[in-house]
Amino acid sequence: MIRFILLCWFFSYSIVFTNKAYSVDAEDFSQASHSSRGGVGLINTPTARFSNDGEFGLGASIEAPYNRLFGKMQIFPWMEAVLKYTKGYNQPYIGWSKSEAWTDKGIDVKFRLLEESEYIPELAIGLLDFGGTGAYSSEFIVASKRINNVDLSLGLGWGVLGGVNHIGNPLGWFNEVLSDIDLGDTIGAGPNSQHGGGISLGGFFSDDSVSIFGGIEYFTPVPDLSIKIEYDTNEYPEGMKLDYFDPSSREFRIDSRISAALNYRFHPTERDNIDLSLGYVHGNTLYASFAVHSNLDFKGQPNFFMGAERLKTPTLEPYSKLDADWQKYLSDSIMWQLGNSGYVTHRVIFNDDEVQAEISQNRYNEPILAIDLASRIISNNAPTNINKITIVNIDSGIETLRATVSRNTLVDSVIRGALDEESIEFSTDDSLNPGASVVENDYLYPSFGWGFKPLLAGTLQHPEKFYFWQINAVAEGTLSLMQGLSIKAQYSFDILNNYGKGYDYHWPDGELHHVRQNRRRYITEGPSGLRQLKLKYAVDFHPNVKGLLAVGYLEMMFGGVGGQVIYMPDHKQWAIGTDVYWLKQRDFDGKLGFQDYETVTAFLSYYYDLPFYDMRLKIHAGRFLAKDVDMHVDISRRFDTGARVGAIVALTNCDPDCVGEGSFNKWIYFALPMDLWMQGGPARAKAHYAWSPLTKDAGQMVESLNLHDIMVSVKDEVGSLQRKPWSVKKILSGFGTSSKKRL
Repeated sequence: MIRFILLCWFFSYSIVFTNKAYSVDAEDFSQASHSSRGGVGLINTPTARFSNDGEFGLGASIEAPYNRLFGKMQIFPWMEAVLKYTKGYNQPYIGWSKSEAWTDKGIDVKFRLLEESEYIPELAIGLLDFGGTGAYSSEFIVASKRINNVDLSLGLGWGVLGGVNHIGNPLGWFNEVLSDIDLGDTIGAGPNSQHGGGISLGGFFSDDSVSIFGGIEYFTPVPDLSIKIEYDTNEYPEGMKLDYFDPSSREFRIDSRISAALNYRFHPTERDNIDLSLGYVHGNTLYASFAVHSNLDFKGQPNFFMGAERLKTPTLEPYSKLDADWQKYLSDSIMWQLGNSGYVTHRVIFNDDEVQAEISQNRYNEPILAIDLASRIISNNAPTNINKITIVNIDSGIETLRATVSRNTLVDSVIRGALDEESIEFSTDDSLNPGASVVENDYLYPSFGWGFKPLLAGTLQHPEKFYFWQINAVAEGTLSLMQGLSIKAQYSFDILNNYGKGYDYHWPDGELHHVRQNRRRYITEGPSGLRQLKLKYAVDFHPNVKGLLAVGYLEMMFGGVGGQVIYMPDHKQWAIGTDVYWLKQRDFDGKLGFQDYETVTAFLSYYYDLPFYDMRLKIHAGRFLAKDVDMHVDISRRFDTGARVGAIVALTNCDPDCVGEGSFNKWIYFALPMDLWMQGGPARAKAHYAWSPLTKDAGQMVESLNLHDIMVSVKDEVGSLQRKPWSVKKILSGFGTSSKKRL
């Protein structure tokens, strides 16, 4: 059979060399669909294809005895990452568990080595179940070539993917090289580690023999419908009883290595699509899967845009020449109109020929829209001598952006439509002329705001149940006493949960004090409770230096007092900061009491905007919650929609035995703008999601506002302030990588 597959593949591939009409460009095939494991592929085997840059997907597949949940991210054009949970119904989770089948989690990564050209196939290398328990660990190299409406793939598989021994290992020499590289002491995968979750390069490409897998995907004349046929070389647990339909009589077996499936793609929106697959695998088993995809790098049509407007011709005398009643009328009119458009105005400043408005807003995710509308409102009210309009954005009480536009430029620009970003000047100069008039908003402080929001919390992969969940109603109230000074309270009400029997089963491990592993006790002993009650004060020491002080019940597990200071120089891509907190662990019941454990955390932080793919590096070095020391490395990428995806690794002096299961602490996180899905209008809010394979105590920090995140939240959404991508061509031609307009 394998000889037949190879013969068909090479015969089809030879057509490319003999007739150029059979070769098509890659962009003609944008329907790269997922495999059962979540990555782009056929059914149970990978291909060298990748999704569009920034594509994010969630899905599930059913293929007895395995059910899978997966999330996929096209992190770079050349790198795909998949997080997946696999539930095998042919064995229990652990010996005493009678209600839950064995479940494993893992991460798959795939890298493009070569792009497809007229005569060269696309080539990729990948690792399956990378850094996990190794239950499904595999390595592969695969090539894919398109011929008309047929996409052919052929690859070599090691590990679980190498279940059929076809040829000797052609990369044995490469494994010897990897075996000489020891990462154990660095990231928790030493030679004697029994905790899983580590990285050992010596196990990659190490088999004596490998399998040859392959297949085709045929894109039918029916739009968005494709047929997949593959030769599956995966190793499966043959002969084991299957707890599926009839556990007493049905056994899992492989009758055929040839599998086939149909895949159909729906397009609900320009950004999003849904894949549905149905097939027949192993010669005896039905297969089904679905996945929902959205592209985080594709903005599409905006939910809101500024139309053309003819601004009013000014008639008022300069502010200094107006009497007191007219001065009050003018400033009140500006603040009232800004308020009706969704802005909170802190103050209005008449600075000779300039009007400045210090505002806060949560309506527009794109700051240029906020600057555009606010500038129009001010221009329509400003006196005749005003030549410049400056909008100062205030977040959490501190200045985060200062934008100035010439009034004449504004008038000429908005008569055609939206304000051009290139017409805006950004700076940090907050100096005022001696005769400037500062008009405070006397109605702003003190002020009280409150609201309710839903919160879904949960735990995946528990021995008694795969998913424990809780639906909360979170009540929030904030009393603002002055700019930057506020008291915030947050109380969570338990509405519904499925904890029941089993969720209280708990076995924290490791040698550190349990600063996070007792999360289950906080949830079960205090399902409703006080989550925050804190006093916060943010202050502008200098245009480049900001400070933040917080005291109280800072989060669900800890209270205390501490502060941060950050320095962000002009015209630089880096920033440095420091923070110190004295903290005490809270009682599990969510009330006002504390436990005996207390600690001091202290960090020196470095932030750097990398010169490619809009990436950011954060390094926090110091003392963590559990009194372990060293560093916390956070690297993330921002996409065009404003979404950010990142990963964190905690590298501390706590070794694998000290950490326990998982060997070292790591996280994956997403920050997704709500205006991606809110069709009723724009929204600046972002939904934050974080995932960790295990909740561990090493490398943990208190949950608190981060000054750097506040400072860059607006600048990140201004295209002209973003760092230009690095390239060899640009550097050699004399261009730098600094932003076009750096603050």
